[in-house]
Amino acid sequence: MSKDFKSRLELVIRKFGDDAGTVQGAAAHHLARCGKRTRAKFTFAAARNFEHPDVLIHIAAAAELIHEASIVHDDIQDRTPVRRGQPTVWKKYGSNTALLLGDHLIAAAFRCLAASGCRDEAITGLVQAMAVAVSSASSGQLQQLKLHSNGATLLNQYQTIARHKTGALLALPLQFAAVLAAGDERMISAAQRCGEQLGLAYQILNDLEPLLNGGSYAEHEDIVDRVVTAPVVAAKQISDKEKDLFVALVRQPRLRESARQRCITWVGDAADVARSNAAWLPTPVEAVVHQFIADHITQPLPCERVQKRSPAALRRPLLVTANN
Repeated sequence: MSKDFKSRLELVIRKFGDDAGTVQGAAAHHLARCGKRTRAKFTFAAARNFEHPDVLIHIAAAAELIHEASIVHDDIQDRTPVRRGQPTVWKKYGSNTALLLGDHLIAAAFRCLAASGCRDEAITGLVQAMAVAVSSASSGQLQQLKLHSNGATLLNQYQTIARHKTGALLALPLQFAAVLAAGDERMISAAQRCGEQLGLAYQILNDLEPLLNGGSYAEHEDIVDRVVTAPVVAAKQISDKEKDLFVALVRQPRLRESARQRCITWVGDAADVARSNAAWLPTPVEAVVHQFIADHITQPLPCERVQKRSPAALRRPLLVTANN
């Protein structure tokens, strides 16, 4: 994605995001620090063969505005105090303002799609895909709030949450590409399933990041707040008799390493399912999926002890956080 595209993308995001009435101050504060724009980059890469770049800027911006809304809302419920090096919206302006800003950003995303100049026969499909993604992400967030480490079907619950909460919004660029390619329902569904599996892999790798912090793991917010992450799920499978999985992960290095290895296997499985579903997509989109997996999911981690990793794990290490 060129520098020109990036600058124009930010202008569109700010145009629709900042036009927020009485919550404009909060909008400007939140959007002052942009993330990696993963969803915008993915949208452009997947859909550039099917629509004019000027149109794609708005479509990519819509995907990012939805993501920004999810961040603002999630930060309220997770009580996250800092995001991108500055106070979160709820921390600075209060929960009510943050809630309303998130609602505004959702509306802004749909306005951005409507103003994209996309051809009429595609706009309905784009709106439908985004509406379904919002509902799915909301469902995943609620399921996560109810998740406990002693659940009998913890792995299935965790995977469902990750596919909905993280995967739904990562699948959106692929669904957009399928719609713009005039794909049928089967193709659009395959795009959704593919993106959800990428999101599952993305979330697991994000959950693994604290394990790389060594001695500070005990102080990480996921452990302190007893958040059920992928290593916790893996630890339960490996050592179901542990009364407190969080304490066990902190105190037992072997358990942490075994949990990490199991999580890496899950990442590889999700990538394989994503590739299978990508086969139903147009060839240019399938190629983008394979490239995304190669670039972001199966890169080797320089800080891992390669000599102690199994051959299967050599292909599947850590990725940057999904929620930035």
